[in-house]
Amino acid sequence: MNLVDTIRAYLKGEKLNNESFDERLLNHAITQSLDTILYPVYGIKEYKKYYVSWVLKQEKYYDLDKEITTLFNKNHINHIYFKGTVLSTLYDDPSIRTRGDIDFYVSKDDMTLAHKLLLDNGFIDDESCQDCMHHIGIRKNNIEVELHFVMFDPDNLDSWKNMFKDPFSKCSIKDGYLYEFLPTYHFLYCMMHFAHHLRSGAGIRYILDFYYMLKKTNIDMDLLHKEIKNCQLETLYSNIINAIRYLSYTDFDSSVENIDIEFFIDYMLSYGIHGYSNNETTKQAVHQNKVRYFFSRVFVWNKAYRISLYPKMGKKAICYPLCVIHHFFYLITHKLKSFFLFLFGKNKNKELYKKLGV
Repeated sequence: MNLVDTIRAYLKGEKLNNESFDERLLNHAITQSLDTILYPVYGIKEYKKYYVSWVLKQEKYYDLDKEITTLFNKNHINHIYFKGTVLSTLYDDPSIRTRGDIDFYVSKDDMTLAHKLLLDNGFIDDESCQDCMHHIGIRKNNIEVELHFVMFDPDNLDSWKNMFKDPFSKCSIKDGYLYEFLPTYHFLYCMMHFAHHLRSGAGIRYILDFYYMLKKTNIDMDLLHKEIKNCQLETLYSNIINAIRYLSYTDFDSSVENIDIEFFIDYMLSYGIHGYSNNETTKQAVHQNKVRYFFSRVFVWNKAYRISLYPKMGKKAICYPLCVIHHFFYLITHKLKSFFLFLFGKNKNKELYKKLGV
């Protein structure tokens, strides 16, 4: 059996007869973060531990979600969960949808307080995320938590950034100071996130996410079509709908033309969930706007990003030159090799990206 047949069986609720353990299938499923579907489909004991471990892990993630919300509600901090926290609840079995971290957004005005509250309550800073341009990385109970102060890096399209410039305007209130994205906008954000990763490779699990969003949430299709056009995502959307048809034999949007989608499926299957692969595409420069990204990174234009790096100096305009000088030397001493690749690397995949829709 292969992973596509396994996914199809899972989505149809079928059990497949395959009594022998398949290590190659397991390894492929692990790279796609889909090892949890093997036991429900095949019922083989060698796959059971992968499923059971995520039943237990998912509970830890939900407990931490609740802990953060309780803390923020108590301190009147508006916040939004997105991606895995929300998507896992849409699956027929939440434990099937593995998660690498907890993503949530707070406004830049609340970022410093939110960060301090988390640190005061047992979270610790994740040093590997200290230079990220859209979130602060922290950890607790071996779970990574990403505190987003913007939804996108500066190299992404203006139409994407403008749509989510004020994320709370695309939300409804769920519980106290906890907001949730309206289904149409969460779908759009997940498409943009997918597009961002797809340029350097992304796994097929994203298609399952889109399948469950379309199946389980009330998406305004007219609004979705309008915003997809505004955000230049028509080709990617067509690929997603056709990939869902290919995997599930379900059609959520009859207005999308049927096309041969095997190239798209093969592309996703050749990567891990976030592009961890030896495929040559991952070695290319993938930023959409190198100039904007370079100057934003070097001159730390984004105030929220600046404060995340320099909690005290970043708030004061008079200290801005010191922040720039310090950050410049940090990039020279720690990021020189990656910056040379970024600046001078050739993008050999323009036609491929066009076909993918990114």
